[in-house]
Amino acid sequence: MNVDFDTPQRMTVVVEKNKSDTWSLASYLITADGQRRRNALGIFESYSDATHALQQHWQHTSI
Repeated sequence: MNVDFDTPQRMTVVVEKNKSDTWSLASYLITADGQRRRNALGIFESYSDATHALQQHWQHTSI
């Protein structure tokens, strides 16, 4: 099987603190050659709000 290097191989979802003291929920698509593409999923006032949003996204994701 031949897979192009720019084909996403993994996805990571993370909670990140911003410079403006808010929290972001972001996903990263990681390609076969290690490059990452970031997508913002939301910005939240607290860490708790961001983790709650992550739980909600996860419950609605089919694998």
